[in-house]
Amino acid sequence: MKRSEYEALAAEFRSTLEAISQKPRDEQVWPEYEDWLSIPGTSTCTTPTCRAFGIPDPVTLHENADGIFRGQCGLCQEPITPVPVFEED
Repeated sequence: MKRSEYEALAAEFRSTLEAISQKPRDEQVWPEYEDWLSIPGTSTCTTPTCRAFGIPDPVTLHENADGIFRGQCGLCQEPITPVPVFEED
């Protein structure tokens, strides 16, 4: 997916999440996992003592309400910043 396409979808998806979050808790119906907006990405552990340090790993990134992708290393559990992979615009 191109960055411009994703950003348009992401803005709409974040608005949907915001609208859901404003409802009373018992009325909140969140999208199913397979319907959650996502994009391929790469994550790389930056913890020097981790066995996965510096090894890029393909991941699926799911949109957050604040638009920030987050992750953690599967081995050392330290936070990482995944990078989305977009097609050329």
